[in-house]
Amino acid sequence: MDPDDVMVDALADKILGGRVGGALHLPFRWKQKNAPRRLSAPVHVEADSPVRTDLSCRLDLRFRIGLDKPWEYSLMLLHPGSGTILRRLDVRGMHLDRETGEHFIHRTHKHKWSEQPGNRDVYAPDDIRHTPDPIADATLTSMDEEYDRVVRDFVQECRMDISAGYVWVPPTPPLQAPTLEGFEEYP
Repeated sequence: MDPDDVMVDALADKILGGRVGGALHLPFRWKQKNAPRRLSAPVHVEADSPVRTDLSCRLDLRFRIGLDKPWEYSLMLLHPGSGTILRRLDVRGMHLDRETGEHFIHRTHKHKWSEQPGNRDVYAPDDIRHTPDPIADATLTSMDEEYDRVVRDFVQECRMDISAGYVWVPPTPPLQAPTLEGFEEYP
């Protein structure tokens, strides 16, 4: 087994320390995602883009936006081989830190992975350029500029670059299902 396939603190430190030549080099490819395992969960759009590194393993950047609250979204730096989320940014998200008792209610926060606490190391960032409060009339289109800016801030915070091959592709709203109104009369 390749040592880069197993996530340990040393590999996480190497990746997040900027010592792997990481670069976001392709645009996001958006797709509609159904609610996972819960009928009441909102549908969201999600996109992945590979991150080029000097490692033998793969890294991906995932972007997830709930369609019911386009102002609340997440970016994740993933190590797919181990299923580890190395770094996660929840913009205007919800989280209760069970260890400190701190509540992040519609507050931007980050999760940093390590072997001991997993993704429980949560903190409020000061390096993400966005409006901190929820935006009542937000749409995927109206949030487009902020999404692009936050991707760039997040990639920089992960000590990676954005290469010339990357261009911002706006999230695509899901297609409306055709109505079958009027067909109920046919046998």
